[in-house]
Amino acid sequence: MVITIKKSLLTLSVVAGVLGFSGVAASASTYTVKSGDTLAEIAAKHNDSVDGIAKRNKLTDKNLILVGQKLEIGKNAKASTSKANKKHLKTSTSIKKGSAHTAVTSQSSSDSSSTTDATSSATTTPEAFQSQGVIYQDGKKWTYYTGAAFADGTTNHGGYDADGYLIVAAPSDVPFGTHVQTPLGEGVVHDRGTAIVGNHYDLVMP
Repeated sequence: MVITIKKSLLTLSVVAGVLGFSGVAASASTYTVKSGDTLAEIAAKHNDSVDGIAKRNKLTDKNLILVGQKLEIGKNAKASTSKANKKHLKTSTSIKKGSAHTAVTSQSSSDSSSTTDATSSATTTPEAFQSQGVIYQDGKKWTYYTGAAFADGTTNHGGYDADGYLIVAAPSDVPFGTHVQTPLGEGVVHDRGTAIVGNHYDLVMP
């Protein structure tokens, strides 16, 4: 009788241990990014946090995810993270080639391995830039302007040159065709300006 009780207790202990472990173990699933998704919306839908998803998937830019990209989503994140998610929620925008404020960047299967979207390195949005008026980045003073004719003869395609790069006005000692990092992404020098001297650069607002 004693032996039977000990065996029963042992069995109950093992079962309880298994159930207890499964109750606290965090589970995760894989989510495939769809057009129009933002990281904050994905986090909110899956009761996760923006910071958690970014850290788990080694994302360097929380505002840039790719259509078709697979993200590891933790299903059992603490409910308190929902407040943080609301702070990161941003309005989704439709995907448009050359848009610096696109929440999700389309990736073409034909050129995804060889071509990088010029705006993927953007540190702000056109709206935020216009609101601030002036942005200081990497030792440069950035302002914006509109224009149709440029010093090297390039044509304006909605704020971008024929190759899809932002049009930049730079000091005269910076050669035409020089690639520079702007607040809205990668640009190319195509223009000059009487006020564009020293560390002052200007870009065409897309």
